[in-house]
Amino acid sequence: MKQLLKKIINPKTKRKIMAFFNKFWKSICCLIPLRNTVLFYTIRADGKLLGNSETLYNALDTKKVIFAHMLPHSKKILPRLYFHLLTCKVIVTDDYLKYMRTTKLRKGQKLIQIWHACGSFKKFGLDVPSRLTRAEEIGTHSQYNAVCVTADGCKKHYAAAFGIDEDVCVALGSPRTDEIINNPEKLRENIYSKYPKLKGKKIYLYCPTFREEKGKQTKYDPKIDWDRLSESLDDDEVFIIRRHPIMKYQFTQKEYPNILDLSNDSTLELTAISKVIITDYSSVIYDACLLGVSCVFYCPDYKNYERGFYLNFPDDLPGEMITDAADLLTASRNAAASPDTEKVENFKKEQLSACDGHSTERIANQIKEWLK
Repeated sequence: MKQLLKKIINPKTKRKIMAFFNKFWKSICCLIPLRNTVLFYTIRADGKLLGNSETLYNALDTKKVIFAHMLPHSKKILPRLYFHLLTCKVIVTDDYLKYMRTTKLRKGQKLIQIWHACGSFKKFGLDVPSRLTRAEEIGTHSQYNAVCVTADGCKKHYAAAFGIDEDVCVALGSPRTDEIINNPEKLRENIYSKYPKLKGKKIYLYCPTFREEKGKQTKYDPKIDWDRLSESLDDDEVFIIRRHPIMKYQFTQKEYPNILDLSNDSTLELTAISKVIITDYSSVIYDACLLGVSCVFYCPDYKNYERGFYLNFPDDLPGEMITDAADLLTASRNAAASPDTEKVENFKKEQLSACDGHSTERIANQIKEWLK
């Protein structure tokens, strides 16, 4: 019987049935009165909110519901999602909400994008190669009532990336930066309690981001001689690796006493105890600038990096850029000893002017206004 059903209901037929069911279910949901509830939608983790979403969720004293599932989504959870999507008065997302391409929000509903990263550094959305069509990109973002950015200078870049009017972008800041500004010592205490031996060490934190070719992730080789680096580090120096979450592979092939891979720990907490952040094209630089941590940009593939940038790279960076791993330790030591304060301040003014320790409050107040 199962084999017969498989022949009768082929994949194309099955998709049509599911499309009909979803359309029918959405029409039913639209008959239900809007609820004075906030839906937090994220694809960045399973079963929990991270960063901006977590901070904002904890600050809102309203009725709330969480939909936190990484892609791809099981068809079994879609009815629940569509119910919340079409009955909650306010929807908060920190990434792509792909269902907006085929779902029209009801009158009275509001959709706010609080994006997971600060500033406008790497190009994204419509400004980079993508597996999505232009129509799919625009459909994803066309129904925003507000897109939160971290500075007025970022508005034009988010508008271009999302294919929306610049007026929709509002410099309300980034909720997760409030803790960085208001309570950095707590971040340090959290990581020191877990790794007490790091206290008193001069820490160089390496945070490379993932690589892509035509929108598809590729494995990245940082071209670092780990044996040589370990031998060159002084007794009071520790080199910590914190890979991007989607990098599921190791950089080192053996263990070192002074090179640690702490990729399962909080990047923010590790940044808070670091003397220097070594990165390439990662938005970790914003946390570093707010915490007063010096930056070095190690970019061996700079000429081949396909994303492109909104700022003038590398001249506008808040730190030195190098392309040779042999210069890594020297550049890090120089950055620790003589941080470029003027460059950092200019960078913060252009990219982080709305991050003043009150971002969560402003965004929460906007949501409460919509709920009235």
